[in-house]
Amino acid sequence: MSQKTITSHPAGFIMLTVLIMAVLLSSLGMIGAQLLISNARFNQYEARSVQALNVAEAGVNYYLWHLAHNSADYKDGGSTPNTAPYGPYVHNYYDTDGNLLGTYTLYITPPSSGSTVVTVKSIGQVPHFSGTRTILAQVGQPSFASYSFLTGTEVWFGANETTIGPVFSNVGVHFDGVNKGPVYSAQSTYKPTPSFGGDGSIHNGVWGSGGPSSQWQYPVPSIDFSQVTTDLQAMATLAAAGGVSLPNSNGQGYYLLLKTDGTVDVYKVTNETSAGLTKSFLYNKAAPGNGVFYVADNVWVEGTNWPGRMTIATARFPTNSSTNTSINITGNITYHAKDGSNALGLIAQKDIHVADYAPNTLEIDAAMLAEKGHVWVDSNAPVKTGTITTYGAIASYDYWTWTWVNGSGATTAGYPITVTSFDSNLIYAPPPQYPTTGNYSVLNWREQLYNP
Repeated sequence: MSQKTITSHPAGFIMLTVLIMAVLLSSLGMIGAQLLISNARFNQYEARSVQALNVAEAGVNYYLWHLAHNSADYKDGGSTPNTAPYGPYVHNYYDTDGNLLGTYTLYITPPSSGSTVVTVKSIGQVPHFSGTRTILAQVGQPSFASYSFLTGTEVWFGANETTIGPVFSNVGVHFDGVNKGPVYSAQSTYKPTPSFGGDGSIHNGVWGSGGPSSQWQYPVPSIDFSQVTTDLQAMATLAAAGGVSLPNSNGQGYYLLLKTDGTVDVYKVTNETSAGLTKSFLYNKAAPGNGVFYVADNVWVEGTNWPGRMTIATARFPTNSSTNTSINITGNITYHAKDGSNALGLIAQKDIHVADYAPNTLEIDAAMLAEKGHVWVDSNAPVKTGTITTYGAIASYDYWTWTWVNGSGATTAGYPITVTSFDSNLIYAPPPQYPTTGNYSVLNWREQLYNP
């Protein structure tokens, strides 16, 4: 008789399996729910963190607006504290419906000497977010020295000319050369005169056979040379308070020799001929404390290996076309270093003029500004045999030139060879009190990830 084996599954074993599965599924559900909750909280945290950064950015934008209305106020309209950085200045930030989005706290560091760069620190904070987001932004105000060439009239760059740095005209630019930087015109169109290559037709604000034309921009807001009158008056006040101020000489003006120790020898000029100056020594002046050297008369200037930062400004008030003053360059003007540590501003009420007796090879390191006249060698100057080299910036209300040529292209006055270099250090670190041309803009900004 055979025997059968019978296998059985107790009911308790099945119940245990079901229970384990239920626990596992329940645990997985709880983990999933926790993940969903954590993810929602993280998304909420991220959203509030981004909102805090947006609020901090709004603080930077607010101070840009504030500087546009009061460019010298670094205390948010108040008078405290007494030392920089100034702050804290706390502002609520609302949306368009009047709902409070958060607050930003500002700390403002004013420009250092010889700079127009303001540092704005903005700390953003929003409700239900324990942290903050902080932006450090540098904002700067461009000056007349922010352009390699700036003119209040039309200008023509020939096929053999190369510009480095920004070029700006309030009228129009005929450009046949190579531009290594933007070229701006304040006019959308203009009719060039024949002396500037015009053909009787109306042309775009910037036109010609040169380029790259992708860097040509027109129209853009014009730059007001007449504002320099106010700047010169302000410099006269500053020079009297903490700089150097020379009165009317009751002669022809002053000759200034820039010394290698940063001081200035001052001479009285009694006569000028095609051969040079007749002058007498007056005194040696230390570098002005606030960088402003103001002269209420004509100026003749030169000096090599000069180590300072200074602006020489010349003007007579009230303004009269018959008595407006000029700066005459009699010899080389060179910096001790071309690294931004040295900067010389030359600002003339009328012309900045290279003297007829200047050397055949001449270098000028300076930011030059002629408010009502030219930066130039005049058409009656002798023909030089060498090169004129400039390093800095040129702003000339009327047309500027170092070279005069006839219809055949032969030089009839001035320098046959010109080498022009733009000092990019001047863009936001111009010479002291150099006239500015527009509102502040953001140069750079970064998030400060921790408090040092």
